[in-house]
Amino acid sequence: MPDFSRYLIDRTLIMLSNREPYEHRFVEGVAGDRAIEVRQPPGGVVSALDPTMQATHGVWVAWGSGSADQRSADAEGRLRVPPQTSAYTLRRVFLEPADVDGFYLGFANSSLWPLCHLLVQHFEYRDEYWERYQSVNAKFANVVVDEVRRAEKKPIVWIQDYHFGLAAAMIRDAGEPLFVHQFWHIPFPPADILRLLPVGVDEALLRGLLGNDLIEFHTERYALNFLGCVAEFIPDAEIDSETFVVRYEGREIEVGVFPISIDVERYERLAAAPVNTALAERLRVRYAKNYCRLGVGVDRVDYTKGIPERLRALRVLWEQHPEMRERFTFLLVATPSRSEISAYRDLEEEMVRGVLEINAQFRTRTWTPIVLIHENVSAELLAGVYRAADLCLVSSLQDGMNLVAKEFVACQVEERGVLVLSRFTGAAEEIDGAVLINPFNLEGFVEGIRRAVNMSDGERKVRMHRMRTQLRARTIFDWLAAILLRTEEIIAERARKTGAA
Repeated sequence: MPDFSRYLIDRTLIMLSNREPYEHRFVEGVAGDRAIEVRQPPGGVVSALDPTMQATHGVWVAWGSGSADQRSADAEGRLRVPPQTSAYTLRRVFLEPADVDGFYLGFANSSLWPLCHLLVQHFEYRDEYWERYQSVNAKFANVVVDEVRRAEKKPIVWIQDYHFGLAAAMIRDAGEPLFVHQFWHIPFPPADILRLLPVGVDEALLRGLLGNDLIEFHTERYALNFLGCVAEFIPDAEIDSETFVVRYEGREIEVGVFPISIDVERYERLAAAPVNTALAERLRVRYAKNYCRLGVGVDRVDYTKGIPERLRALRVLWEQHPEMRERFTFLLVATPSRSEISAYRDLEEEMVRGVLEINAQFRTRTWTPIVLIHENVSAELLAGVYRAADLCLVSSLQDGMNLVAKEFVACQVEERGVLVLSRFTGAAEEIDGAVLINPFNLEGFVEGIRRAVNMSDGERKVRMHRMRTQLRARTIFDWLAAILLRTEEIIAERARKTGAA
């Protein structure tokens, strides 16, 4: 991994995210007593940012969600991490159950999440959600300001995602001289969708985000949507759509496009490891013998991922094209997610019922059409699954980027697989070589699967080689370097203009 500390010389990086980089949990000991274990939550962003924080000795502010988190921190929620090296400070913020219900499950994931993904049928707004979102954003902002004041070097604050849409302005209102930027990891909706929020709430969210000096999105489309919303709802802001700059309250806010990626070398190593070489071979012997193709889909159980649409397409494939029976097996890896929200519980039930019905309709003595793995699966195990597959189906109805597509490509070390990719993912705007499908167009979706199953080995190799070459040129470390470099450039430009950083 590159050393990013050169971008932060004489700076203290203060990270704010909902997810923490390390959590402490109580586990049952061998003698029936409770022990404490340390766990690093899965996710590419955490795995990329944690080494950066270690190299720069910054501060990471996050929700302390682990069962033993409070026991493991001091009275202010501070501790040094990682446990082995104590390289930087983790500052945990502890939330009451009502905060989690209103801020996280409520406004963030029942209001903002469906709006940003354009799935308005799942949108739910309550005043209590918005009130909790405001109060929790203020709570985190106050903690960040405290860490800003503790910082030995000039601070830079980097906010992650949609959970903290108000935090930047709150931090700036504290009056401390600092640079604040934010990466918005999900799509940003157009103005006609954002206006489904009550009058005043849409404006408050945008003004909160305009507290940043730089706002980062995956794609130009999301950046343009944001600029369009500012133009629509913030009359005192001036938009320069050519330079992607907003002039507001005497400041310039830059809007940037930085598509996220994965640690490509890590996934290639995992896929090539002996244990996954053996796993891939076992999966192919079991599911891809006698010229049968093995497909895979890997998702959180989330209504944005198009899982019911995928199951409908598979049912029609086997109904209308009986030659595909016993020639194509689909492995569905579905990770449980947000089961506290009724829409997610309903989706989970629909998915399980759909798999059972399809298998009952088409199963033969020697073949089961869909194999469902409905549990958390480690990245190490997934790498072997990706390597074994002949095709990967990504059917998102809307997706900020979709890293499953990139993980699959990275793990295709034998360059045999075909990526069948929804055009409504950010990845579709980056990846050249996938079979693009529209999950709302059932006939087209079915034909995309048929095309992938029937594709010649030569075309498969050409397409996959092209995608792997592209992916190696744009890793998560390139994403991180581009953002850190741009913050350094903006700070330097302002210093030249004003004489101060």
